[in-house]
Amino acid sequence: MANYTLATIARKLSASNHGRFVTEDSVYQWVKTGQLQVQRIPYNERGFGKYPYAVEEAHLIDVLREKGFDVVSLFPTSQ
Repeated sequence: MANYTLATIARKLSASNHGRFVTEDSVYQWVKTGQLQVQRIPYNERGFGKYPYAVEEAHLIDVLREKGFDVVSLFPTSQ
């Protein structure tokens, strides 16, 4: 399964949510409150956005499902 950076998650949710804009800071709040478990991206890797964290796809799908997002449309090949 894939890993997603917080920036990628925010873009993916914003692009598919019918006008509901999700920021990278909003996704980071899920990390701070313990809703989203992350792995730190090593310093030698670039292009991760504002926050150097990645989330495993399976965990992300579970969290988004709990939050009411349409995970089937977001991750059509994982179902």
